[in-house]
Amino acid sequence: MIDIRDLSKRLGENASGICQELYPDGRVESGCYKIGSIDGEKGRSMSVYLHGEQSGRYIDFATGDTGDMLDLIQHALGLSLVDAMDWGKKRFNIRDGAPAKKFSAVKNKTYNIPKLPEQKNSEVLHGYMDSRGFKDVGEVCFRHRIYETDGKGGKDVVFPFYDPKGELVFIKTKPMNYDGNPSTQKNLKPILFGWHVIPDDAREGWLVEGEMDAICCTELGFPALSVPMGGGKGAKQTKWIENEYENLARFERILVATDMDEQGELAAAEIMNRLGDRCHRINLPTKDINDLLMKAPQGQNPYEYARFVLSGAYEEAVWKDPETLKSVTAFESDIDDFFSVTGEDSGFRSGWGKLDEEDIRFRPHEMIGFCGINGHGKSLFLGQMCLNAIQQDQKVLIASMEMPPKSTLGRMMRQAAGSGTPPKPYRQKILEWLAPNLWLFVDKLTPKPKDLMECFEYAYRRYGINVFVIDSLTNMVRQDDYENQQKFVEMLVNFKLSFPVTIFLVTHVRKGESEYSAPNKYDVKGSGSITDLADTFISIFKNKRKIEMLEQAEMLGEEPPEKYVKQWDSYFEVLKNRNGMYEGKVGFEFDTACMQYKERKGSKPKFYINYSKEA
Repeated sequence: MIDIRDLSKRLGENASGICQELYPDGRVESGCYKIGSIDGEKGRSMSVYLHGEQSGRYIDFATGDTGDMLDLIQHALGLSLVDAMDWGKKRFNIRDGAPAKKFSAVKNKTYNIPKLPEQKNSEVLHGYMDSRGFKDVGEVCFRHRIYETDGKGGKDVVFPFYDPKGELVFIKTKPMNYDGNPSTQKNLKPILFGWHVIPDDAREGWLVEGEMDAICCTELGFPALSVPMGGGKGAKQTKWIENEYENLARFERILVATDMDEQGELAAAEIMNRLGDRCHRINLPTKDINDLLMKAPQGQNPYEYARFVLSGAYEEAVWKDPETLKSVTAFESDIDDFFSVTGEDSGFRSGWGKLDEEDIRFRPHEMIGFCGINGHGKSLFLGQMCLNAIQQDQKVLIASMEMPPKSTLGRMMRQAAGSGTPPKPYRQKILEWLAPNLWLFVDKLTPKPKDLMECFEYAYRRYGINVFVIDSLTNMVRQDDYENQQKFVEMLVNFKLSFPVTIFLVTHVRKGESEYSAPNKYDVKGSGSITDLADTFISIFKNKRKIEMLEQAEMLGEEPPEKYVKQWDSYFEVLKNRNGMYEGKVGFEFDTACMQYKERKGSKPKFYINYSKEA
């Protein structure tokens, strides 16, 4: 999704054409387009730069006003900011970007339509707003469309959440005169509160942690939106970011003003990581913005005081040291995490007990290489491991370039069902289970590394996807192109260091004398950087000799040799384990019907969801 900063730059490259189209009475002079003012009359007071870094920027020397091409498009055509952005993209065929089109969810989620509770008189609400420091409370309630209703134990305030198009999407009620928790209706689409009061031309927005904070911030002159589920990390932020990602593209600067407590800091960290370098953290002397009104020093006008504090916090947040310059004290919490997080707390398990008993875990900020001989089950094993990750509430994106989506999903369906031919109702249940946590990257056989990485970053930022499977390296870079292999692997390393994600990279091995010997990390085909830069390296080896001996005995009507009967069908071997202690080999039985890897011989397949025909 192209954000407003990139779009402004792209439109600036077409400044000459836009100016001539919108302001035909102007003229080109000394590398600038000259007009009398933003209204377009003849003259020389206003200059639009046509070349260089300032291309597309303008200054009106008579008024001192400045802006860019989006400002000119808005004024000349009478459009809102969002409509001006759409006009510019369509006029110059500027695409929002490939990532959103190259991967898709397994199934789209549907939501209920909210029902507004019955409105009651506003006596309690007005008193509640007065107690929180607001003035002209009747006008404030009207502007923000909040009202009073009957709650379970008294009176509630109703916060209606409208999307940028003005449609009611979400509702939240909060007790005013009795103890209780905020509540909402079942299966509503979580979005931000406050779009209905964001000015059409706003290019900055504040993100706060409560609806009252959003109302307060906006009333003080800083257009604000509130997260729907409060502070904290994880699903509380992931769900609304997924729904609002495109709408937030209009902001070139996002001021994150969640509460000054642990949950607020967790929310701020997640939001800023997901929305990128447009975000700036606001620090306040009080817990939240509404507290500024309620706790203004005696004798000072609360509104003037709060506005002064927010202006200072804004300046401090925007004008700060470069992101690459860090004091060692900034890493205090990271150091605490290093010493406090155990193997049980970080990342996710493999999903097989015999592996999880060892020091094997897949953590954020790690890249795991998977190698093996062609046809030995690398993709199958990873497919089941993805199911195990989803069972632990991880969000997975699979980029399988050699296999069409129906094959990838068909094989995973068999594994999830524990059956080679699951009936349609069972498949539907599995699809519903997979839908919130599984996406596929769909492109040509050999996508460009840049396109893949753009897609991955988009997927993390918008949907919170944190497990990425690349199958395989051969599809990204030629096997004999060691230089570009190293560059691609370095791209993956930079990605996993920048975001709390886990990457699985499938690689191939050099052809040996036979398929009877398991490969080691020195057999990995390609640049040495592949194994050097990976945190963990794993090989999957199919016991071909056992398979052949059992098939031969069956053809001859003989008992197979006991030596081979006791062996495992496949072996999972840890060749490198930078962040753990275990390196070794673990065997699995393979169920050919449902394609599952089972940790005990003769055991029944695993069923990932409960299903019966009667149900």
